[in-house]
Amino acid sequence: MELSPTLRLGRSASQTAYPEKTAQPPAIRIGIVGCGSRGLTVLERLCALGASSERRIEISVFDPHRPGPGLHSVEQPSYLMLNTVASQISMFPDQAALGGLTGRQGPDFYQWCLRFKAAERVVRPNEFLPRPWLGEYLAWTYEEIIRTLPGQLQVTHYAMPVDNVEQTDLGAFTLSTGVKKYRVDWLLITVGHADTGPHISNSGLATRRLQAYPQPHSLGEISSTDCVGVEGLGLSAMDAVAGLTVGRGGRFVEDDDGLRYQPSGLEPKLFMYSRSGLPYRTRPDISLHHKGGSPLIFTLAAVADLRAQHPQGLDFKGQVLPLLKAEMVAEYFGLTAALQGESSSQIKSEIAAAYWQGEFEAVQQALAQRFAVAPLDESLFKPQHLQVPVDNYSRWVREFIQADLKQSETGLDRSPLKAAVEVWRSCREQLRRVVDNHGLTPESNRIFFDQYAPLVNRLVAGPQKERHQELLALADANVLRWIHGAEVMHSDSQGEVSIRLENGQMIPLTAVVCAHVSDSRVTSAHPKIIRQLCDSGVIHSRGAGAEGLDVDSHGRAQPNLWITGPIMEGATYYNHYVPSSGSYSRAFVDADRIARDMLGLTVLP
Repeated sequence: MELSPTLRLGRSASQTAYPEKTAQPPAIRIGIVGCGSRGLTVLERLCALGASSERRIEISVFDPHRPGPGLHSVEQPSYLMLNTVASQISMFPDQAALGGLTGRQGPDFYQWCLRFKAAERVVRPNEFLPRPWLGEYLAWTYEEIIRTLPGQLQVTHYAMPVDNVEQTDLGAFTLSTGVKKYRVDWLLITVGHADTGPHISNSGLATRRLQAYPQPHSLGEISSTDCVGVEGLGLSAMDAVAGLTVGRGGRFVEDDDGLRYQPSGLEPKLFMYSRSGLPYRTRPDISLHHKGGSPLIFTLAAVADLRAQHPQGLDFKGQVLPLLKAEMVAEYFGLTAALQGESSSQIKSEIAAAYWQGEFEAVQQALAQRFAVAPLDESLFKPQHLQVPVDNYSRWVREFIQADLKQSETGLDRSPLKAAVEVWRSCREQLRRVVDNHGLTPESNRIFFDQYAPLVNRLVAGPQKERHQELLALADANVLRWIHGAEVMHSDSQGEVSIRLENGQMIPLTAVVCAHVSDSRVTSAHPKIIRQLCDSGVIHSRGAGAEGLDVDSHGRAQPNLWITGPIMEGATYYNHYVPSSGSYSRAFVDADRIARDMLGLTVLP
């Protein structure tokens, strides 16, 4: 959602002129609905910037759970792992994260773990740590913010959900919790991901349908005699598999032959599949001192030029993808050159010059011959390029995983393929500025979110390499098999799901775990409060495909309402991450702009 321009204090109903005899101006009343990591970033900025305010600031936080953790519950099992390394997570923005503005000092996640978790295990900056630890860090951050509150700020946590929001005639908001109503002048809604879907009734169904979360309770009714389908191949699927293996007492052990799985006897038989059949690529090993270079082709300036030239919207495939592909090729051959003792920067500069001179394809072919390597794999930038075979699908998946693991183990600093893939991640701010605020034509927006956003997820938002190493061990132990989606049979009349093995044998599934995240662009998947605001006309979904949200029926920004986080996917892009310091952070910058707007401070562009 586009942030509103600088808002003057006199705009809100509660900030109208008051008699001169009044000694104390009215308080600025702010409501924050949902206080996971995104709500926490705005709260931190409000409390930091509000320290210099001459007015009282009253902040009401509405969250039925402990403020801070959000989805990262401190009660979830420790076998659920983060897919971001410890040193890349921080709730304390430095100047780099805020684009040069003054931040707040505090420990990043890795530093916090050294202080509070080192007694439990060795903690390294470039490893993936248990997810509940992040929940503890987020809760600790909230408590630290409250502990250091300036005197003119008051933060009250209401441990209950908001079930209704009404906009008053004068533009303020009335929030209802079902018990009491609260009036606020400024409202932030940050309620996380889309709902996982309505409760599924398994009454009379031959195959039970279960959700992957919350664990371990969601999987509790599965027994060791069950045959279970895991519907998905991404992060949620990895969590479901972990819950049904190590969560049941199984163990992974290293021996002379590599990683091996020791079953506990409580595991069901697992069959993994997805609609596309495409496995995810794993996160590569990252050296402690790795620093990516600045882009030469797919730059913020190039994106700004494109948008200025095409104010009616960009064609992603025709106008944006060529820039991104060229940047990937530059990274690919740049690292290839470095590994062969030549200058990486020189090769990357040659590729950039060739691109702008219209000689890109010829130079790419010449470099492939010069360094005796294959051209960049087209499946890294073409969603439909990789073809999934139906025959011998399980063997194909195993070979794909093994080849990708080899690249991940080589590491980001020594794998040209992974270096090229990383462009999708390192240039995510460029992608946001392409997509956000109607940057693409309606048709191109649909193509991007239907085809390219899933491609990005498969390439750079996949599981840790350890999870795929474990999948191979589980397959060797005959606990898990990969099944092509075409071999999954559904019976509408009885609700039975069966899978057909390569030898033709049909196996009925006793349960299916729905291990994929709901599409945040689908209106029916929106959290209740968002649906209620849509129904009341305060906000609405964009277009027939519901590609994200706008804030009023005319697509204009409400001056005192903000909605952030994953539910904005479609209107904006790449909203599902925890912020970090050390470099520009969109989450922190947006939080700073929101806080400044609420407090009547200058909002920088």
